[in-house]
Amino acid sequence: MADEQCIFCMIAQNKIQSAKIVDNESCTAFLDIKPATKGHIQIIPKMHSPILLELDEPVKQKIFSIALSIGQVLVKKLGATGVSYLINEGAGAGQRVAHCSINVIPRYENDGVSIGWPDKQMNQEEFEAYCSEIAAQFNSQDASKQTAKPETKIEKKAAEKEEKPDEAIKIKPRIPKYW
Repeated sequence: MADEQCIFCMIAQNKIQSAKIVDNESCTAFLDIKPATKGHIQIIPKMHSPILLELDEPVKQKIFSIALSIGQVLVKKLGATGVSYLINEGAGAGQRVAHCSINVIPRYENDGVSIGWPDKQMNQEEFEAYCSEIAAQFNSQDASKQTAKPETKIEKKAAEKEEKPDEAIKIKPRIPKYW
C-alpha cells in the first residue's frame, strides 16, 4: 500500500518523473536526483514501509538481489573501482524519506565521498564488557520471544507462523583477544 504523501511512493507509482533503471512488480530502482557519485542509484519497494524489516521476505530478497546486480553493472560499465551499499533507517541514521531504500553508490578513486565513523579505542577489559553487554541484549531478546505465551487464537496462529531466530544472529560469548 502506498502513502500519498511519500515522495518515494509517488516515484514508484509514476506520479513523479524519475530516471528508472528497474521497475517491476515489487520494486523500483532510479538514479538519485542528488547523486553522491556518477551512477548513484536508489532501490525502493513499491509497498510503503519506513524500514526493510517490515517488508515481506520475497520483496526484501528481490531488492537486495537487484542492488547487488546493479552494483556489478556499475563497476563493469562505469568503471567504478568499488560500490557502497547504504541503508539508512531512522532519522538518527540520516534517513531523509520515511520509506526504506538501498543506495547503490559506485565508488571512484578520489570521489570525495566519505562514509565512515570515528574509531572507538577500547582496551581488552572494556572490549570484553562491551561484547558481554551486546550479547546479553541479543540473548535476552531471544529469550523473551521464546517465553512469551500467546493469549488469543490470532496471537497463537501468528506465533506458529513466526520463524525461529536465525542462529547466525545469536552472539556467542566468545571474546577475541586483540591486545
